[in-house]
Amino acid sequence: MHLGTSPKRELEGAPKSKCTIWGAGIEASRHHLDLETSIEQLRQQMIELAGTHGLTSDAVLGVSQQLDKYIVMAQNTHKADSIW
Repeated sequence: MHLGTSPKRELEGAPKSKCTIWGAGIEASRHHLDLETSIEQLRQQMIELAGTHGLTSDAVLGVSQQLDKYIVMAQNTHKADSIW
């Protein structure tokens, strides 16, 4: 995944399935797994950049902001799945 690429956009073209009453369907599960993968990749990238450039560098702050957005997306997805 590239920075600035939306996990949702990467799933376009994937087979769609409907959500069941028991929770998320296949599409939602893929989206959640993609978010988890993206979050882990961004964390690793942020750690590497922090070691190289320092915690307050613009590069680290940019990755941190993107990471925050993805974490919020994952939390919202989890919250929506928990309703059922």
